[in-house]
Order: sequence, then structure tokens, then C-alpha cells
Amino acid sequence: MRILSFNWHTPYLSMIAMLDHEFEIAPPNIETDLLGSWNEEMRPAPQNVTPILRQQMQDRIRQPGYYDLIIGHNVKDIAMSKDIKTPKLLVFHNKLSAEAALGNQPGIIDEYRKYVRQLVSGVYCVFISKTKRSDWDLPGAIIMPGIDVSLYGGYTGQIRRALRIGNSIKVRNLMTGYSLQEEVLADLPSLLIGENPDIPDCEVSKGWEDLKKAYRENRLFINTTIPPFEDGYNLGLLEASATGMPVVSVSNPTCPITDGFDGYVCDGAKQMRERVIELLDNQSLAEEIGGRGGEMAIQKFPMETFLEKWDSAINKAIEVFSTGLAPSAVFQPSADRRKKSFNKKMRTGRKNVIVCYTSYPPTTGYYIERAFRKNHNLITVGGKITDYVIDAWNLSNLKEKAKDHDIPTADFTVDIEDMLKKIPGGFDPDFFLWIETGLGGPPEGLDKLDVPSAAYLVDTHIHTERHIEISKAFDSVFIAQRAYISEFNSAGLDNVFWLPLACDPEIHGKADLKKEFDIGFVGSLTSDRRIALLQRLAEKMDVRYHRAFMREMTDFFCKSKIVFNNAIRNDLNMRVFEVLCSGSLLLTDFADGIDEFFEDEKHLVIYNDENIVERALYYLKHPDEAQTIARQGRELALEKHTYERRVDEIVKTMERLTGLDN
Repeated sequence: MRILSFNWHTPYLSMIAMLDHEFEIAPPNIETDLLGSWNEEMRPAPQNVTPILRQQMQDRIRQPGYYDLIIGHNVKDIAMSKDIKTPKLLVFHNKLSAEAALGNQPGIIDEYRKYVRQLVSGVYCVFISKTKRSDWDLPGAIIMPGIDVSLYGGYTGQIRRALRIGNSIKVRNLMTGYSLQEEVLADLPSLLIGENPDIPDCEVSKGWEDLKKAYRENRLFINTTIPPFEDGYNLGLLEASATGMPVVSVSNPTCPITDGFDGYVCDGAKQMRERVIELLDNQSLAEEIGGRGGEMAIQKFPMETFLEKWDSAINKAIEVFSTGLAPSAVFQPSADRRKKSFNKKMRTGRKNVIVCYTSYPPTTGYYIERAFRKNHNLITVGGKITDYVIDAWNLSNLKEKAKDHDIPTADFTVDIEDMLKKIPGGFDPDFFLWIETGLGGPPEGLDKLDVPSAAYLVDTHIHTERHIEISKAFDSVFIAQRAYISEFNSAGLDNVFWLPLACDPEIHGKADLKKEFDIGFVGSLTSDRRIALLQRLAEKMDVRYHRAFMREMTDFFCKSKIVFNNAIRNDLNMRVFEVLCSGSLLLTDFADGIDEFFEDEKHLVIYNDENIVERALYYLKHPDEAQTIARQGRELALEKHTYERRVDEIVKTMERLTGLDN
């Protein structure tokens, strides 16, 4: 097969070139002559790679059948070739959010995503990590990098110096963490290799062998890829690990290193600096840690898996082109939904359950765990929120600390095989439940479970297509938004159930506090409609906004005569149930399913954009009516809409999969 690609990333192209195809590599599709067809200083061109000029590419690409496949590494590649009748595949190396932030254009994300979605309608997409696919919100395969450790090795660490590698790291500081590197390495011996003309004393690699020599001889490698804009690893980290070089990394949800075992993962500059100095002063420790890092690279980034997945992606790209199917129609996740029966029936009464989610307090997973523990035996597994995520998600007002799980993991995405090794003896689970939190993907290796698996998906109104793909790996799926069940069914998923969100009376329950203001609102101010509605209310009454969580949020509700709620996409959100539980009057817009549970003017008050001010003023002038509605809403929430009731539904549904052992 003759494949055309473009030299945006020579090292990555050299890995793809390990496939048994002929590759012609053209300069990238940007208006510059600085980037050629291949960079010999980074990698020698393999025998099956032919660098060509831009004009040669333009002449050949228009010859019908000359190329069997076009592989792009930037949206510009697909835009340039959109009218060429040849199968295409696009690799996403960066996050859309990161590119928008680098260009100081965060407002373009939604429109640009729509443009790209249309552009790649007949193109098969490959993402180099789960976070990249999640950020772009497009269907496609996840192919994590592979590393051929046989090409590396020979670490000595004889030079007492830290190594860092990267191009344009200063201008891409929000991704690369350049300023953090400078803070960590101040007055310490270090070497920077890459194309960085704006950084004094930066060296440019003299070639592939020169780069490998730097990995072998320098004492340690420093990694500062910053969330949420970048993954916790890059090719430099993998190459250093494959050489046997120890890595000191900043904390990142997707960092592959286990702290203190095969590298160091640190929460900030101070801790990183301490670890760097420790390794600079202890060569034998560096050798020990680096050796285990090499084993990590073999286990988590095998080249064989990388090439197998690329073979599959190429075949699917051709299938998309030849059949006219949408890419999502041929995409299948690595662990497809298991259609199997279970030999072991579920025990009656109290269940043994494994619950998996990323730990931080104001999340559905936290409330579900609390409810499960009241009536069942539980083991929790997963990572926990980091300081970087707290900053990125604007959670600085969160006073409660994330707890450690019974089986803590370094990564937000849990590896089932690793988890099974850590389950305490004597704990025989009845089923496994993964709860979406927005951090990390679904567990890897679900096929290794011998008990039913379930997922609880909360934000399907935002990530519909991605959730449909995720669901194929589970035996049962619960979704918080009823409106999307038909889309799951159309995709061949029948074990999908509506499980609305709920309240936790111990956290969201009523407090005897004086009403201090007319309208209260807790939530994000990112929606133009939401802001406009609040501004209209504020013209006529006292409106207060607070960024609060957990009990502090509930107390704010209790001090509000009326609590305003606004759905993002017609979703029946957490706030509906939490406000009702607090005993304050809920003023909300319509959400799918709300009328199945609650009656307008009996349990809550439903507004539209035209009557919101009128409705709010009426109940401020008629406090007795408002109190009656709020009381009735609270009573119904406590009776039917607690997380304990939701857990009961989960258990009953899972029992039906296996039957009960009587």
C-alpha cells in the first residue's frame, strides 16, 4: 500500500513506518519552508519512507489511485485534500482546548468543533490518548504511543544533570510547563534539547544517536506536561523510561508512573526539586528507579499493540471510504459489549459490590458510594482529584477533601487486571459499577471480570455519542437523562435504564436558617441564557450568587426564599433534587422527565423565558403558598428521590441479569 503523510511529527511518523507499507512524506500544510519532508536530526528515514517535495505531492495526489491512503496529522491536511477521492485518516495529537488556549481564542471551541466534525464526516479518526478523543468529542480509535525498548537501553547516568526535551516549549508553556521547569531547576545542572530559539543555551540534537546518548548519560529526565491541556506523558518520557533513565514528573491524571516505584510523581515545584536533587546526588537510586521505569514502558506502551491498532485503523479508514458509512458506524471500542450469561447467581440480601469512580466530594459517585455503604458491602477503586484539576475546574471553594479509595490508583482510568490483584481475600463481588465523573475513561479490561458490569453515565446530554460507544463494554448501563435512551437503543444497546440523579438528605437536608435574600443560585455562569435570566431577575429583586459545595451549598439554599435552576440542555440535573431536599422553593425551567416526578405549583415552580420574573415575584409576595409548595416538594424528594432509592434500583436491575441464589 502506498500512503501519503505529512511531516508534522518525524518521531511519530518513524513509528508508523514500522508497518509494512510504502510511505511518501511531504512537508506539512502550512505556509513556511522551515519544516521539510523529514527531519534527519530527529530520526533517520526508514527504507520504506520517501521524503517528497510539496509540488511533487500536489501533482501526485491528483492522480486517481496513486495513493491508497492519506494520513493527516493536522486538520489542515484534510482540508487540503478534502476533494481528493482517496481514503483518509486523521491523527489528533493535541487537544482542541489546548490549541484554542494557545491561540488565546477559547471562544472558538464549539464552532471549530462543528467545522471539524463536518470536515471529517468521511474520514476515520485516530486519537493518541483518551483525553484527546474526549476533548474533541469525535468518534474514532484511541491508539496510545508504542515504544520499542530494543532501540534504547544502556543507561549510565554518569553526568550529574537533569535532561528535558521539547520544541517551542516556552510559547507552549500552558502545555509543557516550561515555567515550572525553570522553577524546579533553578541553579541546578540541566540540559535542554530541542528547537527553542527563544531560550538561551538550548541545544539542537545532532541526530538520533546523539539524542539517545543524552538519554543514556544524563542522570534524570524531567516531565512537566500540564493538565488539563496535556496528557501526563509524551514521547520524551517514554524514551527516557525505555532507556532506563529515571523520570521526575509533575502530577497529572494520566501520568503512567507509580510514584516512588518506577519514577517520581510530585504535586508541585518544591517536591519536584527535592526529588531532582535526590537523584542528582544518588546515582545508584537513579539506576534502580530507572530500571523499573523501563519495565513500565514495556508493559504500558508495547510497540506490538501500537502497530496492531494501526493496522486495524488503516483497514477501517478504507472501509469508511469504500462503504460510505460514517466513521462512527465502523468504530468499535477495544472491549465490545459482552453478550454472555453468568453462571453464578447473585446472593440475596446484602451485596458485595465494587464501585469505581474518581474521588472528589461533590460528585454522583461520592453520593452513590455513601448510599451503597448503608445496606451493602463495598470496595471502591480509582484515583482522586488533583490540585491541578481543582484549579482548572474552579473548585477552589471546595472545603471537603477527596478521600482515598479502598484500592487507590495512580491513573483516573482503572486497569481491571491490576484491580483484581488487589481485591482483599474473601471479598467475592456480586457486580461491578463504574460511575462517570468527567475524569478518566471507563475501566480497561472489563472482559476480565467474571461478574456483571454496569456504568452510570451522568452527562449524556453533553457526550451522547461517546457514551454510546462506552456503553458497548458494559452489561448494563444507567443514564441520568431519559431523552437519550432511544439513541442507545438505536445503536443496539438494549440494557439501558433511566436512573435520574437524586439527593443525599444528610448533606442536602433542610436547616433551620433565616431567609436572607429573595433568589439564590449556585452553579456556573458560562451560559448566556442563564446569565440573561439572572440579570432580569436581579432588576426586580435581590439575587445572590455563590460558588459553594456540599453542606455550604445547602445552607445557601436554605437562606434563599427561592432557588433558581437552569438546565444546560434540557437535562434533569442534580440541583433539582438537592434544592427540593433543602426545603426551599425551587424555580426551574422544564427538563425532560421532570413532569413524570413532580407537579408544577405543587412540588416546584416551572418557568419559561417569558414568565420567569412574573412567577418569581408572585411567590415572593405569597410566602405561604411558596412554603407549602416547598414542603410538598421536600416530602416527595425524601420519599422517592434519595440516592438510597437509586441504589435499590441499581441492585434490582443487576439481580435480573443473573437471578438470585435462593
